[in-house]
Amino acid sequence: MGVRSTLDCYFKEVRSIILSKQNPATGLIPASVAITTHGNYTDAWVRDNVYSIMAPWALSLAYKRIDDDLGRAYELENATIKCMRGLLTSMIKQSAKVEKFKNTQRVEDALHAKYNTATGATVVGDNEWGHLQIDATSIFLLMLAQMTASGLSIIYTLDEVNFVQNLVFYIERAYRTPDYGIWERGNKINRGTPELNSSSIGMAVAALQAINGLNLFGARGGPSSVIHVLPDEMIRNYTTLHSALPRESYSKEVDAALLSVISFPAFALHDVELINKTRSEIIRKLEGNYGCKRFLRDGHQCILEDTNRLHYEPSELKIFEDIECEWPLFFTYLVLDGLFFDNKEQVKTYVDKLAPLSVDSSNIPQYSRSLQSELTDSSASSGKTFTRKNLPPDHMTLVPELYIVPSENVEAEKKNPRSQKRVPNENVPLVWAQSLKIVGNLINEQLIDTADLDPLGKRFLPYMHKKGSDVVVQLVLLAEDQNLQAKMAMSGLETQTIDSCAPITISSPSALRDAFSTLGENSKLGLTGRPGRPIGTLSTCRLYRCKGRLYSFLPHFMDREESYLVSDNNYLISLLEQELTFIKNNWVGTGRPTLCILLTNDMLKFRTNSETNRRRHTPTNTDKRGILDFMMQARTGSVGGVRVKLGRLGDMVNTACIESLDFLVSTDNGDVEDWHSVLKSDKINIGFGKTLELDTKDTNVYSRSSTPNRSSSGKPKRSASIHQKKKGSEYNSVSGLMSPISPTLSTPFFSDLDFKLNDHVERSVLNPARSITNSPTHDSPSRNINGSEYVAEPMDVMSLEASPASVLFSSKAGIQTTNKAEAENGDVLLSLTLGDHSNLDNAINTLRCSTNLYDQIDILHYIYSCKGPDYHIPNLDTVSTLLEEVYMKGMYLKRWSVVRQAAGLLRKAITNLSLNLSDLLIRRKPITIGFGESECFISGPLSPAALLELIYKHCTSDVREAPLVMEILAYLAEFIRSNSELLDGIMRIRTHMFIIALREEISRIKGCDEEEAVEELMQMSPFELKSLCGQVLNSADYCNATNDPAESTFSTAARWKQIHLQNAGHTQSIGLPNQLTIRAQSAGHNTGNFAKIEVLKDGKMQDVTISVGRGLNVIIFDPLDGEIVETATFDSHSSSEESDEFANMIEWLDTGMIVVVVSKDDCTENITESAKFSCEILGSKSIREVKYRDSWCLIGEKVANGEGKEAISSSTSGKPTELIEVCFDLSARRKQAFDNLPVKANTMEKDLNLAAINLFLPSHGRWLRKRKNDGALNRVPPGFYPNVWQVLSLCEGILIGKRFLPRDPTISEKTSEEISFGMLFESLLDVIRDPAERQMVTECLVVISNIYKNNPEAEINGGCLDILSIIREATRNYWNHWVKAGNIEVKELNGNNAVADASELQSPPPTPGKTIKNALGMINTNFEDNEVFARRLFFDLSQHSKEGSIAHLADAASNIFFKSSVDLKVEYQVIA
Repeated sequence: MGVRSTLDCYFKEVRSIILSKQNPATGLIPASVAITTHGNYTDAWVRDNVYSIMAPWALSLAYKRIDDDLGRAYELENATIKCMRGLLTSMIKQSAKVEKFKNTQRVEDALHAKYNTATGATVVGDNEWGHLQIDATSIFLLMLAQMTASGLSIIYTLDEVNFVQNLVFYIERAYRTPDYGIWERGNKINRGTPELNSSSIGMAVAALQAINGLNLFGARGGPSSVIHVLPDEMIRNYTTLHSALPRESYSKEVDAALLSVISFPAFALHDVELINKTRSEIIRKLEGNYGCKRFLRDGHQCILEDTNRLHYEPSELKIFEDIECEWPLFFTYLVLDGLFFDNKEQVKTYVDKLAPLSVDSSNIPQYSRSLQSELTDSSASSGKTFTRKNLPPDHMTLVPELYIVPSENVEAEKKNPRSQKRVPNENVPLVWAQSLKIVGNLINEQLIDTADLDPLGKRFLPYMHKKGSDVVVQLVLLAEDQNLQAKMAMSGLETQTIDSCAPITISSPSALRDAFSTLGENSKLGLTGRPGRPIGTLSTCRLYRCKGRLYSFLPHFMDREESYLVSDNNYLISLLEQELTFIKNNWVGTGRPTLCILLTNDMLKFRTNSETNRRRHTPTNTDKRGILDFMMQARTGSVGGVRVKLGRLGDMVNTACIESLDFLVSTDNGDVEDWHSVLKSDKINIGFGKTLELDTKDTNVYSRSSTPNRSSSGKPKRSASIHQKKKGSEYNSVSGLMSPISPTLSTPFFSDLDFKLNDHVERSVLNPARSITNSPTHDSPSRNINGSEYVAEPMDVMSLEASPASVLFSSKAGIQTTNKAEAENGDVLLSLTLGDHSNLDNAINTLRCSTNLYDQIDILHYIYSCKGPDYHIPNLDTVSTLLEEVYMKGMYLKRWSVVRQAAGLLRKAITNLSLNLSDLLIRRKPITIGFGESECFISGPLSPAALLELIYKHCTSDVREAPLVMEILAYLAEFIRSNSELLDGIMRIRTHMFIIALREEISRIKGCDEEEAVEELMQMSPFELKSLCGQVLNSADYCNATNDPAESTFSTAARWKQIHLQNAGHTQSIGLPNQLTIRAQSAGHNTGNFAKIEVLKDGKMQDVTISVGRGLNVIIFDPLDGEIVETATFDSHSSSEESDEFANMIEWLDTGMIVVVVSKDDCTENITESAKFSCEILGSKSIREVKYRDSWCLIGEKVANGEGKEAISSSTSGKPTELIEVCFDLSARRKQAFDNLPVKANTMEKDLNLAAINLFLPSHGRWLRKRKNDGALNRVPPGFYPNVWQVLSLCEGILIGKRFLPRDPTISEKTSEEISFGMLFESLLDVIRDPAERQMVTECLVVISNIYKNNPEAEINGGCLDILSIIREATRNYWNHWVKAGNIEVKELNGNNAVADASELQSPPPTPGKTIKNALGMINTNFEDNEVFARRLFFDLSQHSKEGSIAHLADAASNIFFKSSVDLKVEYQVIA
């Protein structure tokens, strides 16, 4: 058969099946002619119409290849155009819905998904059908773009262009819009609950990629007919899709509809590995003999389905397992997939599988040629669908909608899947499937090429750059004014002012947002254009041209008006680094990205001595994060692995990416509107206005107290912490020594604000005379009213023992402050209780004279609780206005606890709050806010207003909790955007539990209790808090990161031997170094300009990583194990502020810490008195003798009256200092720690000294820390929940404490990989109070699952599985083993104190030796009496080896859950 004859055969088939059904008026095509119990298929579905018309379009392309003298190509083209325009007309009638939906994303505002075939009108009400189907609108836009690119003219007017542009806005937030999906049901139980569906998001990705930059008028169009898509919206959708696949939604593990996403027609994904993985999952789980199931447990049209209702009961889904209907439709997708990716074997396989599934048209009355011929000859009209001129051809092969298991075969099919014969339903053909089959045949027979159907080249032109692509980011540094520009030049950095960038105009991101708000605007259709959402970084990295002018826009994330977070320079720099990485990984423009950074005087002040005087919590915070440091790094050409280029904006135009904004000029009022004024925008926020000045005053002495303030009832009270000392007191209440006079920071009025409250007066925290043995445990800023001295204490917070009913913050808050009149007369304290009006007048009087920011915010909080935010305080202002004042001052002074408290009272939101939530949700990380009964579950995106209201509603324990929760969501969103692996294994982010993890980490680092840890948390800067979040998330890697094999295999016997040796005075230790040797040498600018620090442990040189810089280079060591605690560099040559930072760090070091200080270049130019005193605390005698550019180094300890070893060399000597060396006996220090343990006479139930007790623990607290963090975060290993599902199926249920998860109906309602099952089981763990025990439950279940997999023949004991009993039994076994190992005899060898070899540790030595009864002096080693300590030991046990936690859990599980008659095989591999 020739080409023309073949095409004519296909033409007759297309005309009979598709074109004959196309309505002549509307151009719409019914999905089918069938009307069944499952619905009326004669309506025109948007999705079905687009797929149906693909065959006529493809056939028209085939006819164009030959000499078509019959006009069939023209006929088919116009049929295609008429169908697409029919859909457009039906949708354009609902433009009001588009306008609403693009702003609300509400289900009831969605476009309808199907229309009346004859009229194009709607057929069901807004709430009578699952109309919100993002994929339907997206497939329309996708094929509109492809057909337009192929040469079809579908769009005729600018009104239609504007409507299509608004359809882009309609779908661009698909990544955060739950919809009903391709099957119109949402959640698979079909109760009308929309979900985030990967198939919808994927189709939206394809549509946005295809239509971006397309001129809908073709080659004859102008700027006004071009469609624009912002790149950030495409990236968010793509990232969401990439992270979700191969999963379809929360309720559906995988869906065969994803075939349309990974291949034709979408080609949305270009990660070959993920494409193959998704395809394999679909084939493995869903493919059958008659097609593919849509998804697992799909009851649609199953013989067992109850057709009297649309929904299913959750427990009902189990009955559909293995008898789901199979759809030949998906074989057509797999054929096309093979054709487009040139997989001939796949094409042949599925063509062969599809052939026997097709039904002969002669058996279908409406398509039988003989029957239709008879009908045309008769006068009957019933059943007649054709005329004599267009009778259907004989024996067409029609594709049924689906194949059903007949009722008589159901049981046999369930017992043996894929064994029974199925029958097609009455809907033959499914026009959608028939169309795709014809398209596949046309390609397979080489009548058209794949390029014809993909003129945009989506099949091989990946939208996304691969990570690590060679992108160079152009950085332009802008200075706020010429003075700052001159200062930057002195530092070697070239900057420009905004004016000097002319003729290029620098503008704020809000101006670009305003410009795009006119895009798609159309008054006739009631469309307003793009919603006023922020513009992303990828968009602001482009230059824009409008009417011949060039514009550059500042990035939105640096806008200080948005939130207090960017007031922290360190956080701002970390955010900037993350944005650079984001740009590198996602840039797709034709030129280089160009990022303009506006530097202000506020940014370059760095930290002042008004900033929180507190030791940093994390090692990552010790690196200097100043703006200048970042810019200096950028000058090297690389920042965090991103290639950058610094330069002038004018010099970078030729290599920049330039986009057109000429669509603005093409608008109706383009010739009248002054677009330059709009785009120029004078709203560039550059900081706080007039800078704050340093004022030096004499200050009164003050004191600290670490004793929490309690109410008479013994409950914690919120304290403003103003404690009055007795009048006339001249001594510190802690040390009894006088405080020095020190500078304070005064804050004069801002240039444009009239502040009403007194300026904050700061006092130095450093007290040279304070006894270092009484280090304060938390930041307690001093308070002063009218010359009286007070102690500042933190909030006393009720701790959470992880009980479901407990809260993290104290809910009954009170404030203690001092009445001015009473303060002048004596010691009277003013107690303020929130909501109690009795002290309102006294509080107002105190507020008027207060010069302390902490007092002011606490008093305002009290007044707010009594009178509300609008109350006008006499002679001052309204409460809300004064709160704004304190808020601004707090941001400038870096008083983060004050800032958070003010933000909470003002109900402020942080930048991109809703977007941060969406970034987590779209990656399948649902959120919970609050705890216990008030915990709120968020599974879908919310509007900013709704989310803000929800957070403040459920975070009521402490006014600072809501801002803290918003910060945590922001940091987690940043992490998941830049390094999503950090959140692997975490199914649900519970903000309250995350705060617990942060609290536990601070408590561990600081050695403080939970109350103090929460206060420390509140006082952390945004960057410190973000770093702590990263540290907690990274803790999962710490246990397996060690390179010391001895540590990972440290046996109980060896551990006990170490304890015995320490207690007996021996010097040798197993697993820990006994000797720490430190060497140091310094060279000033004229004598070599270097700083040298060497570290040896037991004589072995160690790698020391420190970024050495000018000034003081510091390394801090733990005195018990010699580990490096912190490293830092302080440029005391150029900055007195950094000198004070050094003093602050030393001030907050724990007693006994070993400190090395080595100068480089010069350290004296701006060294402060407090820094010198800190060096003297460490044992320096010569620090005051060091002159300009002298060489100096010190090795010392923070101990009372300590003497360090130091060396000094004059700058004129021409030589560096000598190399000094100090050896520290770590074993002796550990012995001393053991001697000081506060052990009870007969048990160890009380907590011991934190540093010392870690020496008892099997892994020095490392695994305990990991389990605490992972337990608080509910982190689980890969495949955990399917394993739990399997374990649950083996028993009657799982019991955890008092919570019980029954097997039935759980496994009937949910499949093993459903997210909802994971959520259900995770909620079961809420009963466990200890996060470490919660994680041990995870390990126990994985062990049980592994045992069963390795021993499938093992018999299970009847009843439920009591997990906690297994863990308790494992703990008991380990305790007995530990105690037994502790009673060994250790040889007392001569001379060298060597220990017995490992074999002698397993049994008593053959020769009598000195018996150590018990290293801890315990009398009672009964497990029940020592269970708390035993749990602590067991929870710190490594998973490795046959002495690890896995082994003990396996033994206990074998005895309790499995019948002991089988010799069980156990794998000792690491779980997580």
